Amino acid sequence: MPQMTLVTQLTRARQFHGTVTRHVNELAPAEGERFLASFQCGLLSLEHAISAAALIDIGHFASAFALYRPQFESLVRGIWLLHAASDGWVNKLSAPLTIESAKKANEGLGMADMLTALESSEAPEHIVKQLQLYRDVTWKALNSFTHVGIHPIARTAEGYPEQLVIDSLRNSNALVSLASQLLAISSGDPDNMIPVRRFHVEFADCLPIVSA
Repeated sequence: MPQMTLVTQLTRARQFHGTVTRHVNELAPAEGERFLASFQCGLLSLEHAISAAALIDIGHFASAFALYRPQFESLVRGIWLLHAASDGWVNKLSAPLTIESAKKANEGLGMADMLTALESSEAPEHIVKQLQLYRDVTWKALNSFTHVGIHPIARTAEGYPEQLVIDSLRNSNALVSLASQLLAISSGDPDNMIPVRRFHVEFADCLPIVSA
C-alpha cells in the first residue's frame, strides 16, 4: 500500500469520522444505566478523535496529541462499564453530577485496573488485547502530552515529522473503529454492527491499531 501524505490521511480521517458519526446519530442506547453510561463514553471517545483531527488540520499538533489520552480512556471506560464494571460502579458513574457524586466517582479504578478487569470479563478477547497493546506502545507519550512533559516541549522546538502525525492519526482512527463497535453494541441491536463491519473494509487504509 503506497504511503499517504498527511493531507490525504486527514481527508480520509474526515470521511471516516463523518461516516461513523452519521451511523452513530441513528443509534440510541439500550435500556439501563449500564448501556447508557457505556454509550456516553463511546460518544466522548468519538468527540475527542474528531476534535484532534480538526486541530491537526490547523497545525495545533500538541493540543491534538493531548486529546489522544482522553480518547483512549473514554473508550476503555466505556468497554469496562459494559463488560466488567460492578453495578455499584455503574450507579456511581450514572448519578447526577454533584460534589458528593463527583468525589465518589473519582475514587474509582485506574486505567490499568480496568484493563485487568476486562481480561477476566466477557469482553471480546481481541479487543482487550488491542487496547492493551495501544496502551503499552503509547502510554508514556500520551501522559507526556497531557502533562506537558518532554514530548510536547521538544516537539514545539523541533517540529513534528509528517510520518509521526500520520501514524498518530491512524492510531486514533483505530480507536474510532473500536468506539463505533462499542456504540453499536451498547444500542442492544446486533444489526447495528453490520454497517460498522463495512466501515472496517471501506477505511482499512487508515485503521491500523498501531503503526508498523
